[in-house]
Amino acid sequence: MIRAILDTNVILSALRSRNGASFQIVARYRQGEFALYLSQTVLAEYDEVLKREMLPQGLPMIVINRFLDALASNAVQFRTSAFWKPSLPDPDDEALAQLAMESKIDYLVTHNLRHFPASRLPAVRVVDPKTFLDILRLSS
Repeated sequence: MIRAILDTNVILSALRSRNGASFQIVARYRQGEFALYLSQTVLAEYDEVLKREMLPQGLPMIVINRFLDALASNAVQFRTSAFWKPSLPDPDDEALAQLAMESKIDYLVTHNLRHFPASRLPAVRVVDPKTFLDILRLSS
């Protein structure tokens, strides 16, 4: 089974629109088409960003909490180590990079490819949502 991490921007895009690749990826995850890996740090980032961005747009807190609960309930919970040396230009992306490297996932899916240079994450394939959706289609 494909193992992946979804950047917060992919999760946010999925909530903002049902028309894009991000929404389709989340739907495919809910159907069990790939394994989503989460750490407590990444889940906390999802929570903080979704509430900061979506509450002002009128999405109720209960909907956000249920969405996050549904994501986490079927995800592979991975405990990251305390021995991580920051390696990315943006410190906000370190939790995703650490989870990706330590869990040895197959794909990190993001709208910000340049934030995750291959030289810093050599063992991880970093792809945009459209590319990941194509990979899921080909694997089913």
